[in-house]
Amino acid sequence: MILLRAGQPRWEENKLIIRIGIFYLLTWIFLMLLGGLQQATGILPPQIGLAQWGPGIAALLMLVIFRKDGFKITFFAKETPSLRYLEVVLVPAGIGLLVYLIRSFVPIVSTPAPDVFDQFLLVLIWTPLGALGEEIGWRGYLHKKLDTRLRGLVSSIIVGLLWLPIHISFLSQGPVLLFLLAVWFVSLSIVIYGLVRDTGFSVLLAAIFHLTLNLINLLIIDVYYNPTFWIINSLIWAIAAGICVFSKRELYLGKKPEER
Repeated sequence: MILLRAGQPRWEENKLIIRIGIFYLLTWIFLMLLGGLQQATGILPPQIGLAQWGPGIAALLMLVIFRKDGFKITFFAKETPSLRYLEVVLVPAGIGLLVYLIRSFVPIVSTPAPDVFDQFLLVLIWTPLGALGEEIGWRGYLHKKLDTRLRGLVSSIIVGLLWLPIHISFLSQGPVLLFLLAVWFVSLSIVIYGLVRDTGFSVLLAAIFHLTLNLINLLIIDVYYNPTFWIINSLIWAIAAGICVFSKRELYLGKKPEER
């Protein structure tokens, strides 16, 4: 698969693919190590996903291993407009509440899901940490790395597809649900890209978006494995992603400087 555009040095293409491959391998290694540690020791209840820090640890390790690349993760961008902090809350909250409203008018049978409310306070304390751990990896490293070579829409699709498989609990739910999940994660990736790209992929902004999304998702935890719900959820988010691409065509579809 050719991920990069014609005309770029072959070495730069290979280097990017190698870096992304190593990052993703490390992510899975830490996912398994952290998940296994949590399960073996019982140090945290199952409602807490210690493995969420897998992508973040992998990204930080990449900075150490390949420090000669000079790549930097933007944890906080001072020039971020104040309104942007409000946007990364209102966008996922607004879309999430719209999904919840539509879902309330559609008869959906509840399906078994993790009972987060047994440890609700602990879940609330952990949720910001989990969002931060994921976004250091997905936006802070992976998306920022891909953005140097790829158009915004292409990089967003790749990040969304790589983001999906770590949600292991969905992998056994059948191809239809997996397809809907893929649409959702790609759509999320597209929307987040539009909010954080001009800040150097601020991890703080991405983590706030992720945190808000996770909190809103608590409203629909009882239908989290129901295909009908995912049809609604994925469709609404896909529409939101389409609006982002249409309204910011140059950001998502414009050529990179080296291609002009």
